[in-house]
Amino acid sequence: MWLMVFICFLAVLTKPVEAEPLQIAISVPGPHAASYYPVELISKIGADKAEGAEVRVAFSPGGPAAIDEMLLNNADFAVVGLPAAMSVRLKDKRVVALAAINDLPLYALLVRQELKGQVKNIADLKGRTIGLHSSSTANKSTSQQVLELMFRRGGVSPGSYRVVAIGRRWESESLMLKSGAVDAVIGDEPHATHMAANKIAFPLVHLGDPQTVRQFAGAGFLRGALIGRTDKLEKETLKAETMIRIIKRTLAWIASHTPEEFVNALGISDPDEQQKLIAVLKKYPRQYSKDAAFSNKQLRETEIFFIDSQAGNPSAENFRIEAMIDARWVGKKD
Repeated sequence: MWLMVFICFLAVLTKPVEAEPLQIAISVPGPHAASYYPVELISKIGADKAEGAEVRVAFSPGGPAAIDEMLLNNADFAVVGLPAAMSVRLKDKRVVALAAINDLPLYALLVRQELKGQVKNIADLKGRTIGLHSSSTANKSTSQQVLELMFRRGGVSPGSYRVVAIGRRWESESLMLKSGAVDAVIGDEPHATHMAANKIAFPLVHLGDPQTVRQFAGAGFLRGALIGRTDKLEKETLKAETMIRIIKRTLAWIASHTPEEFVNALGISDPDEQQKLIAVLKKYPRQYSKDAAFSNKQLRETEIFFIDSQAGNPSAENFRIEAMIDARWVGKKD
């Protein structure tokens, strides 16, 4: 009997100790923004677990706020619109882009339904109130840059319309439009589709529309990118390499699964929301990158968009995107 007890005790002592998963925190605008769904999908499909890690997602109201979380050491990485990261990079050279998440920006200028017939072009929004996910004169979010470029191209000068920050949740966007607190918002998918289907707002301009892409310089910019810090990359190279592998694994899963499987994996329970997101995924199959590699053409588009959207800012006009691209783990393609 004592021999059996000793053998069991010895077995316990010699049992391999499982390594603790590598903890990774990532900050992202959201929740429930189609552009950032790949980040929400990571843990749901076990892409982090497969790489020996555990990814924790923290949501922020906009791109600059998500990057701030990273700069304040509350997150290891951020996923934001590359133009928003470029705006922060003008002041903090530690900010670099590590991987491409999106392949197509799906921003839309949505006008409240009651104004249909009155607002037929961007010029008709002069003097009106526009809602943004977040607004700042210091670090401009991607949606803010989209708004300023659209309005300037539409003949509406800065200062001739009012901007208010409304967050990026469906509840706040729809309430502000339905109440008339704002006349239009710069939104993205799947909210844009929801707004139109529910007769809350109509899209005046949509960057997913090929005709719009031809009208606005750089409209094919890189919507979402994995952002890191140079100082942390030097000290925590393993964490960066692991995060890149997780991103690649997630994007490969998306590319090999149907929109219905994507929506089911996200765990969206509302049938109406399910169908609207499936419709968006089918309508814009180019929305997500398949391999996380940077496209040289898309980087050029992003630089053109950034410079054009920040006309009058010498620092932005002299900015060259290559300075902040670290493609060592994902590579580049034409």
